Amino acid sequence: MKRRPQIYIPRRALLAGMGAGAAGMFLRPMFASAQDAAPQRLLIVHRPCGTLPEDFFPQTGDATNFTLPRIIAPFEPVKSEMVIINETTCPRDMGWPGDQHSAGLITMMTGKRFIDIPGTDAGGDPNAKNITGADKSIDQILLEQSTMLQGTAVPSLQSTAYRPSSVGLPSFKVMSYSKSNGPLFAESRPDFLFSKLFAPAEASLSPEALARMRAQRQGVLDFALKDLNRLRGHVPASQLPKLDSHLEGLQQLQAKIQTDGTAPGAACDKPEQLVLPEAPGGVTIDEAQHLNAAKNQLGIISAAFKCDLTRVATFTFAHGNSDLRFSNVIDGFDYTNGHHNMSHDTGATDYQARTDLFYSEILSGFLQELKATPEGAGTMLDNTLVVYINECCIGNSHSIENMPTLMFGGKTLGLQTGQHIRFGGRYMNDIWAAVATAFGVPMTTFGDTDFSQGAVTGLFA
Repeated sequence: MKRRPQIYIPRRALLAGMGAGAAGMFLRPMFASAQDAAPQRLLIVHRPCGTLPEDFFPQTGDATNFTLPRIIAPFEPVKSEMVIINETTCPRDMGWPGDQHSAGLITMMTGKRFIDIPGTDAGGDPNAKNITGADKSIDQILLEQSTMLQGTAVPSLQSTAYRPSSVGLPSFKVMSYSKSNGPLFAESRPDFLFSKLFAPAEASLSPEALARMRAQRQGVLDFALKDLNRLRGHVPASQLPKLDSHLEGLQQLQAKIQTDGTAPGAACDKPEQLVLPEAPGGVTIDEAQHLNAAKNQLGIISAAFKCDLTRVATFTFAHGNSDLRFSNVIDGFDYTNGHHNMSHDTGATDYQARTDLFYSEILSGFLQELKATPEGAGTMLDNTLVVYINECCIGNSHSIENMPTLMFGGKTLGLQTGQHIRFGGRYMNDIWAAVATAFGVPMTTFGDTDFSQGAVTGLFA
């Protein structure tokens, strides 16, 4: 009897062919485990209204030996995992009509000049709010093109800690775009996002809908079992016991559904959520809840990453016209105007610095949690690229030079951490081109060619 020849299928081709299919959700982690790897992730975080460059960028030292100024001092525990990106320019023209905060956020994320919302006409208004993204944002482009970021139950998350960022015109509120004029508004309600990701869906279903869900689950399991058995010969030998364990677990789950119709939730810990306080008189609900809402949203992102529910997320603390009065948010803060007005008050620079410091403290806590969580050969932070941006440099002038940008983690992508890099005026598009290349999507340029010079060097190995 003639022996059938063994057919070798490269790992990349096999995983690409499986996509997000039933077998893929099991085999991807197995291949990663066999190579002591872990899922790669992207998180882009935005805080609004500019900063104070002299208190954000190190003023002394060199590229690898520097002291963190007061605004970014809270990142000291993750200093070795960070990159300070200096001397980069927002990819836009200050002479374009339209709201400057909107223009900054849209171009920082899409790399392209914004457009008027179809059916509207800004008429050259320098403060027009009816503008929107002309193309996909960098997070959605990478989600579409990078196999590292695909195959999860939830393609991407968009969240915020400020209710007004979730409604109205996209302009200065939306970070993510799925297409031209395709804004993906952020979810501002942590409890709603938590329920969507972690609460059992069947709790609110009618008996008829529940029966349909059980039948669908049974069909999915039947397909998964068939698919996994078919692909068993292509799994690394070291992972066969794990595959067999998955098969056994699926068979047990199949039997459980047939017996009582139930199915367990995700095999991961749900995030703890802080209580969102009621608003006392004279304080808005957003001011009363801003700190805890921000921590809850970031906690949900962390849990979604740990559970591999998603690998792409964007989060904005608030939008560029934020009216949050930090006298109602930070103890001892006695400046009573909103954040946007504060950023235009040249006599309020100390308050501006304290507000930016407040956001640094929250994000640093999140990053330290990722750093403390072992994963693969390192930590969750090693496998997560976190990019921290603003829509302008100086709020009062909406300046576009020296955009205050930080990166964290991403060591398994090759991010050269522990650096303060001056890019000599290169555009943010050139930074994104380097990020895309690190995620396996080689780019010579990103966004409008008038604002692109090619991927920067020295950021990733």
